[in-house]
Amino acid sequence: MIGCSVAGWRYTHRPPKPTPPVTVTVTRGELVVKVSESGTIQPLSKVDVKSKVAGRLLSVPIHEGEAVKAGQLIATVDRELIDPQIARQQAAVTQSQATLDQAKTQYALQVRQTKDAIEQAQASLHSAQTHLASVAAGARAQEVAQQQEAVSRAKIALADAHRTLVRKQSLVSRGFVAQSDVDTAQVAVDTAQSNLDSANQQLSLTLAGPRSVDIEDARSQVKAAQVTLDTAYTNAMQNNLRKLDITQQEAALSQARNDLVQLQVQLGDTTIVAPAAGTVLKIYKKPSEIIQSATTGFSDSESIVATLGNALMVQADINEIDIAKVQLHQHVVIRVDALSDQTFTGDVIAISPSSNGSFSTTSTASSVAKYTVQIAIANPGRDLRTGMTADVDIITAKREGAVLIPLEATPFKGNHGTVKVLDAAGKQVTKSVTLGLRNDNAAEVLQGLSPGDKVVVPPVSAQDRRTIDIGPG
Repeated sequence: MIGCSVAGWRYTHRPPKPTPPVTVTVTRGELVVKVSESGTIQPLSKVDVKSKVAGRLLSVPIHEGEAVKAGQLIATVDRELIDPQIARQQAAVTQSQATLDQAKTQYALQVRQTKDAIEQAQASLHSAQTHLASVAAGARAQEVAQQQEAVSRAKIALADAHRTLVRKQSLVSRGFVAQSDVDTAQVAVDTAQSNLDSANQQLSLTLAGPRSVDIEDARSQVKAAQVTLDTAYTNAMQNNLRKLDITQQEAALSQARNDLVQLQVQLGDTTIVAPAAGTVLKIYKKPSEIIQSATTGFSDSESIVATLGNALMVQADINEIDIAKVQLHQHVVIRVDALSDQTFTGDVIAISPSSNGSFSTTSTASSVAKYTVQIAIANPGRDLRTGMTADVDIITAKREGAVLIPLEATPFKGNHGTVKVLDAAGKQVTKSVTLGLRNDNAAEVLQGLSPGDKVVVPPVSAQDRRTIDIGPG
């Protein structure tokens, strides 16, 4: 009876069979290493469309969220204030042109008149100088000879007239001629005597030389001619003033034309168009409202019509632990809550070089710095809108056909260590392994394991279990 009891006790208190180890299987597949964060969709760049002229808005033919093309009409401003200014300025240009034409005509007329006056004065001066030289030089031998010859001819003529008179007188006493013939002959004698006296007088004056009064008179004529010439030259200097008038009128005309062009530009500015293609993010003004000119110092709220965004991006704040993994041009997978059935792609286009703030990561409220990352996002269907929340996965590394092991099967830190593997008999053997890339779930095996190997998952210690239960915060 006692023997049976001992046997029964041994049977009921047999040691339990050991619990088989938890294992994971080494596989082959794709390993993606990523940095995940949430951000907001914002315009990559914004353009405020402002009015360059003040006035009342006639139309704003766009809507928020609408895609517009470069050059598309955004708004029109009433031109009632500009049209009268253009009309007045056109009249000013016409008047300025007429004044310039008149100045040119007067200048050309004065140039001709002063030129003619100078030529006439030069001719008169030359004539007076020639006369003075002639008077001062006295008679030449040829002139004396000519005058002596004139005296001789006058004497011959007087002698001939005397003979005729004597003959007529003898004939009249005998009744052959009339007394009138004698009288005519007497007149001829008197005339010949007068001519002889004049020739003798002229010869005497010539032989006597120039008189001082004649020389002084000739000199006075030269002085008068010189004064006239000087006056003509002085008047010619007025041509420069006329020419200056032309220059001033040309400047006035140019200014008037420039003012007209500026007004015409303002007239064109009453039609406000999109400077580039984009999406209408916000409209600030409605038709019939007054808008101010952005060129005269008014604030944006008074001169801006609308804001356009030409592309979209996601702006995410990455913590300092992960920011070193992020590089420019890395591929990004993007999801938004509002479009849960769609996945979008993007590229990292900017990484802030300095921290923009911090956030609490533990129960002790320690802070970790954050860095702003900008991600350009493709929006082919234009379903995305600014302000949407987006979850981004920045792909920092990717390996195709990698040998993969779950992280829970790697009890060591770093890339080198040992793991337990079940052999064909189910016995645990130790193998050295070298790991490569890793993400939150798996690691790439570079050496030591092959697909299909059964790796023993090490048990979780009480401390590790407590950490897992409590969590990081």
